[in-house]
Amino acid sequence: MPEEEVGDGAILRISADDILTEIRNIALSGSPTGAMKHILARCGLFVDKDLSEAGTALFKLHWVLGRHNEAHKSLGSAIRQLNPIQVMEQELRGLGPIPESGVLDLLLQHKSVPPGTGVEDLRRLFNWLNQVDIIAYSKKMKTVRVLAPSPDAPLAGEIDAIAAMISPRTPFLNVVRLRRVIRTLDGIVWWADPHFQVRGLEELAEELDFTHVKEVRILSGDAENVLTERSMKDFRRFQAQLELKSIESFWRVDTRKTRDWHDRWLAGGKSTWNIPPINTLFKNDYSEIYPCVERPPFDEWWSRSVERQ
Repeated sequence: MPEEEVGDGAILRISADDILTEIRNIALSGSPTGAMKHILARCGLFVDKDLSEAGTALFKLHWVLGRHNEAHKSLGSAIRQLNPIQVMEQELRGLGPIPESGVLDLLLQHKSVPPGTGVEDLRRLFNWLNQVDIIAYSKKMKTVRVLAPSPDAPLAGEIDAIAAMISPRTPFLNVVRLRRVIRTLDGIVWWADPHFQVRGLEELAEELDFTHVKEVRILSGDAENVLTERSMKDFRRFQAQLELKSIESFWRVDTRKTRDWHDRWLAGGKSTWNIPPINTLFKNDYSEIYPCVERPPFDEWWSRSVERQ
């Protein structure tokens, strides 16, 4: 396996004990870096330079209360949100025992593990997932059988950890996962997307908890297929609906002359999520929704942008 990995594939060289030890270090004084920081954030255990609510609960469960078996089970649920586990769960559930080599090829196909990864690199992960009843791994037969619950089951640390893979095998659940994120947003709600589509307004109107929302801010690019007459009419209707709830909403445009960002985010006062284009959700292409380690400079982008007319 390559020495350095980018993304969720780093879980192949990180053990449960590594993660639990790092959680203790953060709780006492430390700060994660590199691959560990990425993994903790993706699992919803670390956010905004500190342990999340789920991460703090895991620290107390393992290190304070000494309930080690429960802690390992909880951690096993948390890592289900990582891309390699998501691919195995969604592609292999119900197919019976699969050869190790077949699982490896599937993960390589979806770029869920680094190029050059071999079967031997997966075995520690297989053993870990076997211990927490996510898969049944046979060392003798060298096969993997997925035991994971349905993907619409509550995820570990539901508030802080809703990261999920968007898959063509789960067309309805793709939208469910977006809605779960929207329901957690509070304060000033941001949706930043260079190619924002008004379908996003429908989801916000249906799913936001307006008792906890102060304002909604849409930030887009200036492509012609974004700034259409129809999208402006839909936004005005959305704006009028929110005004009835005493909530202001705005749509500003960061033009191509100044815009230096290309990704997409949903954010509230306490959380920030990296999301795919909304059309990906409804086309059922592969992508991901996951919590961000660092919050983008929304205020900076907002101040230089111009109001939609």
